[in-house]
Amino acid sequence: MPFQKNYATPATGAEATYHVVTGITLDYVMTITTATVSSYLSKDAKDAGKFAMYAQQIQVSGLPDKGVDALDFAETSLVAAAPTDGNGFASLNRYAFAGAEIVE
Repeated sequence: MPFQKNYATPATGAEATYHVVTGITLDYVMTITTATVSSYLSKDAKDAGKFAMYAQQIQVSGLPDKGVDALDFAETSLVAAAPTDGNGFASLNRYAFAGAEIVE
């Protein structure tokens, strides 16, 4: 499912509000899931066939459990809150969408 959050795109600073996971890679050796996220001005812009304003790859520590859809795992992980105990994943953009709302 797409998710919504106001996000200033790094390339231009323009604000995107609608984000879609467009690809997923699972690394079984490093136990990392990499999600490609495309960010749009709005849902209406995406639905109208407009290009994404920004796209980025975000690495998430871990892999989906057996029987869990990789897309569901990636989306849920991307919107999860950042840990407050200092044990967060080191990727710079890992928590870019923390707190976002998953939408239909």
